[in-house]
Amino acid sequence: MSLLFLVHGSTQDASGWDLLAPELEQLGHHTARTNLPANEPEASATHYADLIAAAIPRDSDDVVVVAHSASGLFLPLVPEQRQVRQLVFLAAVIPEIGKSMLDQVKAEADMLNPEWIGKDPTRDDALAMKFLFHDCSHEVAHWALGTRRLMYAKQAMTEVCPLKSWPQVPSAYVVCAEDRTVRPEWCRRAARTRLGVEPIELPGGHCPHVSRPKDLARVLDALARCT
Repeated sequence: MSLLFLVHGSTQDASGWDLLAPELEQLGHHTARTNLPANEPEASATHYADLIAAAIPRDSDDVVVVAHSASGLFLPLVPEQRQVRQLVFLAAVIPEIGKSMLDQVKAEADMLNPEWIGKDPTRDDALAMKFLFHDCSHEVAHWALGTRRLMYAKQAMTEVCPLKSWPQVPSAYVVCAEDRTVRPEWCRRAARTRLGVEPIELPGGHCPHVSRPKDLARVLDALARCT
C-alpha cells in the first residue's frame, strides 16, 4: 500500500495528524510526517519543500503527499526534490506561477475569509474554536487545542512562487464545505482552473483530520488506490 506523508499547516504541529494516521493505517497504508520549523520566518517556500522531501522515508517508492492549509504553497515544489506519485491539497492554498501568496490574497477577495486574515489562533482559544475546530466534539476540540503551533512562513508568503512550471504529478483537492479560513468557493474554482481536477467535498470545517478523521481517511484511501 501507499505511504501517505502528512504535512501540517501553519497553526498546528505534526501531532495534529494523530487522529487520522491510525485510520489510514487500519486501511493498510503507512504514514509519516514531520514538524516544519516554527522559527524561520525568512525561509523560502523552496526551503520548506526541501525539508518535506528530506523527511519522506527513502524506502518507499509509492508516496502520496498530503498538505494542509498554508503548506499547499510548498506542496508542488516537493517533486523537484523527491519522486512522489500524487499530491493532495487538503483545504489548502494553491500557489500561482508568477505571483506571491500576498499577490493572490490582494487580487482574489474570495480566497481567504477576511475575518481570518491576520489572526493568530495559536494564542487564543476562542479564535481556534471559531475558525479551526468549530465542528469538533468538546473532547476532540480540547485535545486539538494542544496541537497548536504557529508556523509563520513570512518569506514564503511574500516571495513570487518559485515554480517555473507545474510538476507532472497527479494532483487532487479536498474542499471542506464549512471552511471558515480558506473559502470553499475559491477552493472549488482553484481546483478546477489550476489543478484541472474536480474537488472532493467533505462536510465541516478547515481541519477534517481532526473533526472527521474516518471520513477523510476513506477519501485519501480512495485517492491512493486510484492512481
